[in-house]
Amino acid sequence: MWLINVNKKLLLMKMHYFLYSGCIATILSFGSTYAKQLGYSKITVGYIMMSLFIISMLTKPVVGAIVDKFRVKKYMFILFIFLTGISACFLMFVSRLSLETSIELECNINITNVKIYFDHTKKLSDCDQKILMGNNGERLVNCKLYCNNNDILFSEMFTGTKSTSINEPSINSSNIESLKTKITDLPVLIHLYNFNSKQYGSYNFRVGYVDINHSRIMSPVCYHPTKMPCQLYCPSPTIMELAAIPQSKKMIISMPEFWEFFSLLCIFWISQSGIWAIQDPICFDLLEDKPNDFGKQRCWTSIGWGFVTMFSGWLVDYFSYNKVQKDYTPLSYLILSFMILNLIVASNISVVEFKVSQNTFHNVFKLFTKLHVISFFAWILMLGVYSSMTMSYLFWYLEDLASEYQCNQVAWIKTLQGFSQGLQSFGGEMPIFFCSGWIIKHIGHKHCMSLVLFAFTVRFFFYSIMTNPIWVLLIEILNGMAYALGRAVMVSYSRRISPPSTHHTVLGLVGLFDCIGLSLGGVLASHIYDFYGGVWLFRLFTYGSAVMCVLQIIYNLLTKTKTNEKTIYY
Repeated sequence: MWLINVNKKLLLMKMHYFLYSGCIATILSFGSTYAKQLGYSKITVGYIMMSLFIISMLTKPVVGAIVDKFRVKKYMFILFIFLTGISACFLMFVSRLSLETSIELECNINITNVKIYFDHTKKLSDCDQKILMGNNGERLVNCKLYCNNNDILFSEMFTGTKSTSINEPSINSSNIESLKTKITDLPVLIHLYNFNSKQYGSYNFRVGYVDINHSRIMSPVCYHPTKMPCQLYCPSPTIMELAAIPQSKKMIISMPEFWEFFSLLCIFWISQSGIWAIQDPICFDLLEDKPNDFGKQRCWTSIGWGFVTMFSGWLVDYFSYNKVQKDYTPLSYLILSFMILNLIVASNISVVEFKVSQNTFHNVFKLFTKLHVISFFAWILMLGVYSSMTMSYLFWYLEDLASEYQCNQVAWIKTLQGFSQGLQSFGGEMPIFFCSGWIIKHIGHKHCMSLVLFAFTVRFFFYSIMTNPIWVLLIEILNGMAYALGRAVMVSYSRRISPPSTHHTVLGLVGLFDCIGLSLGGVLASHIYDFYGGVWLFRLFTYGSAVMCVLQIIYNLLTKTKTNEKTIYY
């Protein structure tokens, strides 16, 4: 009998929120650490995120204006869902950056080493060394070497070493000339040690054997000591990062791998931004005279986000067992299934098209003559800055903490990250979204804005003092106040101040200011993180958010008698 009371229109909207968040959660949650694995630095990721947020910033008001002007809301809604899913799926298969590397091959009468020199900025942590060497202190890595003087190298190796053929009993001198020009595969048996860790040193990788034209040279040595520069290509991101030439990182923009990655990210970001600009107004239209129930619908975003991130984190760790790097490809099938289901649901959602006001832009820009509107958009800007920092670098920070303090957690760090998102969603966002209408009604929009800034301050403070990543499971519960209440206030207040028939346009402007904050926050955080480290990043943001919280409280007190929360401000 309870099914009689179910609002089928809102049920479909809840299902969309669940499936939509499930589709984008893997990219938005694990995107920065996935980019790190592909070979991108913190600063590069910061500028990529800035570019994406600028694209999103332009997309949201344009989409809002288009659907206010033309009656194409549902068509654009379905198109953006399709493009979001397809681009996210293909992102899991992009190529890793082919950074130019530089190492030294040292061959003498006792041993042959691949030598990678390092300074303090590239030195491995003890945990990274343990992972690289494996459980028994050594690991076999199949790499390829391209050296400047292959003929001299091969000649010395053939002179100093007995060769055993994989397919034939021996190598005769007649085919040595043909072997000189072959690409050399050097499986490397790793033994890490640094000569001088205080000033400079090197990581030495002992060459176990060399395969040349189906012939294997075991433990190669040279009677005449030989050193030569080479380029190295290994499946290990850690080794490649060590060997990468710094100048090559500045040339990333000229690499086809970068444009493959960035183009797919642009399609993904434009599409998910378009959905964001359309879905919330559709939900408000379906709620009719019950706008305070918006949070009860939006909480299904958190349910989907929490479920998918927990499952995705475990899935990545499961398929990455005993691998040097994490395997994200299983997530593509998860994304694809959510996209197909969402297309079915979205095609059945009732979409209301309104008659458009002829003075849409005039009415909207008149809002910016009012102080409470200006302060609202300034608050949105700061919210974007703080959200960008956690979105882009929290998981990166957790991996750095695990690598430095908790080496045993590195193997299941994706599971931990996924469960942190799950607790963030189920323990923080979902209850707040569900109760957001009641909270806004009883304390008002402006006091909610102060509460959101206070929650960010507390979160950043605890991040800055923790040394064990597992504490993030408790800290992320605060995201309910920081994110969920902030988003509910953002959408609710924008609807309150919107002139008739301009809600999509105003919400587009809300998205624009949000994206300005997100883009600024990403770049600022990347430079602070790169130069001062994660602890100082969160410490500085703690001070900044605390100052903004105090200023918001002062503003609320000064305008308390001038503004009535129940007034429609347009």
